[in-house]
Amino acid sequence: MFAQRYALIQQRILRQDIFQPKLVQGMNSEGAHHTLTPVESLLGRSGRRFLLGMIVQVEERKYYLEDHTGQIPLNFSESSLLTDGFITENSIVLIEGEAIDGVLYVHNLGSPIVENRQDAINAIGLQNTDMFNSIGSLGELENLREQEIKHGQEGMFVVLSDVHLDSPAVVEKIDRMLEGYSDFSPLPIFVFMGNFTSKPLSGEGTRAMMSYFDDLTNVICKHPDIARDGRFVFVPGPNDAGISGILPRGPIPNYITSSLRSKVRHAIFASNPCRMRYFSKEIVFFRDDLVGKMRRHTLIEPREDEDEMTSGHRQLSRHAIKTVLDQGHLSPLPLLASPIYWQHDHALRLYPFPDALIVGDRVEQYYENYEECDTINPGPFSNGFNFVAYSPIGEISEERINSDVEFSQVP
Repeated sequence: MFAQRYALIQQRILRQDIFQPKLVQGMNSEGAHHTLTPVESLLGRSGRRFLLGMIVQVEERKYYLEDHTGQIPLNFSESSLLTDGFITENSIVLIEGEAIDGVLYVHNLGSPIVENRQDAINAIGLQNTDMFNSIGSLGELENLREQEIKHGQEGMFVVLSDVHLDSPAVVEKIDRMLEGYSDFSPLPIFVFMGNFTSKPLSGEGTRAMMSYFDDLTNVICKHPDIARDGRFVFVPGPNDAGISGILPRGPIPNYITSSLRSKVRHAIFASNPCRMRYFSKEIVFFRDDLVGKMRRHTLIEPREDEDEMTSGHRQLSRHAIKTVLDQGHLSPLPLLASPIYWQHDHALRLYPFPDALIVGDRVEQYYENYEECDTINPGPFSNGFNFVAYSPIGEISEERINSDVEFSQVP
């Protein structure tokens, strides 16, 4: 699992100009390039070297840099962090350092260099990047893009996170929100992300959970057009029913949601994370407390944002989003903090970048565009009744198609 993560980032790094040897060196510094040194090649070599590896904890509180050739102890005492984002155990990092007496003294380190979605597709081919296995050629992709310009502008995703169905106020606000969208044509796709209860389920939790979804079913059925034609996607949270505490996690069990599925025709109970294709666009929905987990397990404090207008919470959210995209993975954390099904690790990969990453986190709403990837947090619906309306096909210009993001609140 870790070897595959490393290999994906390594081939991405080696495509960067700075790590590609030039056949003819110019007289200026622009012709200079760097070479990645494997860990096993540090033996007997002096001077600063560039390395790509994963930070691992071999002994308690003793961290090593590991690649496919070996591992070496790390000394961070004089290190400088050159990029934004969190550095945690199991992060893959670029390091400039010097090996002295069997220890790598880190001078500079940072996250791997990234490439946007189109560059990745151009580099490794369309068929190797299409997780849906639904687009067979570049010609089909271009046809999809033409169709989305003609027919996709009215499409919208309405996304709610932390929809606590055990709260009467939340159910009432959902009713009011659905009433506001009942006249839309076409109807938006409603994405509800967990947790669906305010507290983890107890012994009688299963029966209670069934009654909560029955209440939601009654609210949806109050709007016949939405119940008949509306599409609902339910993404489970960390504390919801089912096998929890490990990623990726499966849908909420059918026996809990049977009433809703029987009365709402287009209800889909998805996994976490969940991927959707909208014409040519790939959208990833993920419910996890990213900021909190990364703050607890960071090894080096992230850089301060020089923009005085950016609040502390916004900075931390930006660092968390940049971390998962730079690492190309939704959970680049120690396995003790975020266990993963090894054989399903590929479901958490973010390479190539999706067109949009929508993360349900327990922090304030935010939107960032990072290397042409829309990153959005709708904020907890249970705290302020906030949600987001996302249109993948918004303003169309000659250069590109821009999305549209609108943060809303149910009064």
